[in-house]
Amino acid sequence: MFFSIGDQQIQVHIVHQKRRSLTIQVKDDQLFVKAPMSMSEDTIASFLIKKKRWIKNRISQVSLPEIDIEEGYVFLFGRKTDIQENQRKVILDPTYLYQRLTFWQNHLNLYPKKVNVKKMKRSWGRCSSTGTVTLNIRLLHYDKRFIDAVIVHELVHLNHLNHSKSFKDALVEALSEYKVWIKLNRLA
Repeated sequence: MFFSIGDQQIQVHIVHQKRRSLTIQVKDDQLFVKAPMSMSEDTIASFLIKKKRWIKNRISQVSLPEIDIEEGYVFLFGRKTDIQENQRKVILDPTYLYQRLTFWQNHLNLYPKKVNVKKMKRSWGRCSSTGTVTLNIRLLHYDKRFIDAVIVHELVHLNHLNHSKSFKDALVEALSEYKVWIKLNRLA
């Protein structure tokens, strides 16, 4: 089965299982649907049409741009930084991310149980239901305000584990410029 968003055709993989609800996962520009055993393809297609905007947003977020050092430069904190020809590996120090995280933790009085910084392919940050915040080391390539926006976003998830209206209200209350910073730095 294929699903159309604009001129893009997205392959849909359907797995029927013993379950009551339908779930959608976006991975590698494909849709993975888990559906109840008795659910028809037409019902699934109708559900996908209702969720078209959500799917489109997820597909645009899924792939973060690759950092190419072959051009002789990289972006650090949103600024073009030259690298030497013989320098093939760029080492990113997560200290700045930890400093900003500590600042925002104290400012918002929100403290994760655990913090990780690592290279992630599909997101800028994550907050688990167990209180673990994970930040993408590749944030260091982007503007400092964007980094702060991502950190605040993940910290607010400690109190709101979804993107509900209360989450969005708390986010804007914590960082009034959030929407502007995200729009200016939206890369995925």
